[in-house]
Amino acid sequence: MADKTVQKPLGELLKEKGLITESHIQYALQEQKITGERLGELIERLGFVTEYDVVETLSEQRGVPYIDVDTVPADEALLKMFNKNLCLNNVFLPLRRVGNTVEAAVNNVDDNNLPQIIARNTGLTPKIYIAERKKIINAANRFYYFLENPVEKLIESEINVLAQDAEMARGMDKLLKHLLHLAVKMRATDIHIRPTKRSINISFRVDGVMTPVLAMPSSLSRLVASIKMRADMDIAEQRLPQDGRFTETILNNVYDFRVSTIVTPQGENMVLRVLPMESAIMGLGELGFLKEHIRIVEKIFNEPFGIILLTGPTGSGKSTTLYAGIRRLNLLEKNVITVEEPIEYEIPLLRQTQVNEKAGYTFASAIRYFLRHDPDVILVGEIRDAETAATAVTASTTGHLVLSTMHTNSALGAIPRLKDLGIRPFLVADALIGVVSQRLVRKICSNCKVEYRPGEEEKAYLNRPEITTLYRGQGCLVCNGSGYFGRTLVYELLTVDRELALLIEQEADLSTLAEQASRGTYIDIFDITVRKVVEGITTTEEAIRILGSIRQAGRDRQ
Repeated sequence: MADKTVQKPLGELLKEKGLITESHIQYALQEQKITGERLGELIERLGFVTEYDVVETLSEQRGVPYIDVDTVPADEALLKMFNKNLCLNNVFLPLRRVGNTVEAAVNNVDDNNLPQIIARNTGLTPKIYIAERKKIINAANRFYYFLENPVEKLIESEINVLAQDAEMARGMDKLLKHLLHLAVKMRATDIHIRPTKRSINISFRVDGVMTPVLAMPSSLSRLVASIKMRADMDIAEQRLPQDGRFTETILNNVYDFRVSTIVTPQGENMVLRVLPMESAIMGLGELGFLKEHIRIVEKIFNEPFGIILLTGPTGSGKSTTLYAGIRRLNLLEKNVITVEEPIEYEIPLLRQTQVNEKAGYTFASAIRYFLRHDPDVILVGEIRDAETAATAVTASTTGHLVLSTMHTNSALGAIPRLKDLGIRPFLVADALIGVVSQRLVRKICSNCKVEYRPGEEEKAYLNRPEITTLYRGQGCLVCNGSGYFGRTLVYELLTVDRELALLIEQEADLSTLAEQASRGTYIDIFDITVRKVVEGITTTEEAIRILGSIRQAGRDRQ
């Protein structure tokens, strides 16, 4: 199945790519003597590389093409030729039939039994792709569950039964279970339950956009009470907003559901935030940073002291980018301590702690404790008050690298925000290394991507009159008809050089700071977005949705 010529060890290939060093390999080999894990799995678990890094390198090493199984729809006829246990035990997944060939994703390309199993079950010639182990397992669980449990029909049936249950003898557990499974199937990050005068509307937020899913009779408003009980909330209180949470295992993955209610004239409005308890750490490239900018990000993350800030709206992936940046540090040589709310990604070589406000353990108090633990790098989940800002700046000016997030609309906006929190201009100038301001745009679905000729108005918005071809998604089963699947970063990147620091210290206005920044290595978010539109990663509609027409100002600076 794989190329049998003499091949370099995986560790050497990862070293050549600059993803790990010899010290990482030696550390992993010591750990391997105890755990017996495969080297690729071990260095991924330790946080030295991502699973995608390992699989991509193996793909190049063995000459087996990579496939992202998340972007391939379930082929029910093909799945029925196998069974879930066979796929899970051997970590492979049949994906699609192309003529007399069956395409399948595997994780271990050295397992010569897999092509035989695939050929025996289908009578077709197997074509092997390599994919991440976790993605194969999750996709197998998902495909086979929904093959046997058509969740949309089950929800419709359960609503009909509950609507006829005048005595309310039937519980809401089945309906809730089906809704949670549908949310996971559609990759929802939030579930909205919204009462109206005559019905209850349920919508999911998918790839950052609200998607109407179904409507239920108003008589089923007790679904809200059922969820409140599950989330340990007061079901008798219907006048004030409440917060709660519960966990649920769905398709062998544990999810944390954060529940919040507000009171409207039509009844209680409820939102459930869907948070997988185990999330894979992604690399800067996977997140969407362009190759030439990854070097800039890695450079600022390797500064010995100062503050690096990630800014953007809630849900824009700031914490994920922070972890991707931390992963590029040499964690064997640095003592990295974090305080988070909550801990989103567990990395063995980090010392991670979680905020506990009831016990008095806040972002600000944590930094003071950390300074006694000989840290090199301190990660603070968010700077949102004057005390946290002051302690973070103090830590950064005493020889520590401080990483944190902040809510501002732009990279330059972090400067007046720090001043608003009581940090004196000369301290901002001295401490601030760089700011990444980011947004998430939807990616065009690769399964239904088509070309089209843009109009003059679209060319004018992009400021690219020479363009003759752009791309969009037609809508298919993979993307639920939206034409989009997944999201990628667009970002603004500001590094504080000596000249810019001098202007910050002199309290120059934002327009002066922007003019100076543009003379340096400043990266404009509009330029990144246009590039991704032209390259067929996202669309002009997404650029307008995320950035709006106000980005005209960005073009005027060019």
